[in-house]
Amino acid sequence: MTSSNIDNIVIFKKHLGLNLEIDQSYVGLTMKEDNMLSFNFKVPEDLKNEVMEYFERFKMFEPIKVDIGNTGDISAQFKGISPVTKSSDNGTDYYFVSVLLQETGKVPPSDEEMCETCSNCGFH
Repeated sequence: MTSSNIDNIVIFKKHLGLNLEIDQSYVGLTMKEDNMLSFNFKVPEDLKNEVMEYFERFKMFEPIKVDIGNTGDISAQFKGISPVTKSSDNGTDYYFVSVLLQETGKVPPSDEEMCETCSNCGFH
């Protein structure tokens, strides 16, 4: 059996050490256009308030970092949070909420920044 170095935790990091650690089984990730990341939460009632209270502290465009499975921080900006919806599955209530972030780590070089022979060589 092979072992994995990837943890099962997603950590959302706000400045001043205010972090939200959540098991990745409660979080889905959808990549969208323009470096947009949609983190989709499906959580039981006991985690709903923790998730909502954490993200309701953010202001639009506020910096945030995300570490998925201890693979390193992804720098982003907070873009918004959806309303909470509720669903039942086999008698258990689950709550759904989406958080939209825009990744800020990589920006493609402008035409002026590229050299004559450059084809995204990594130096620009």
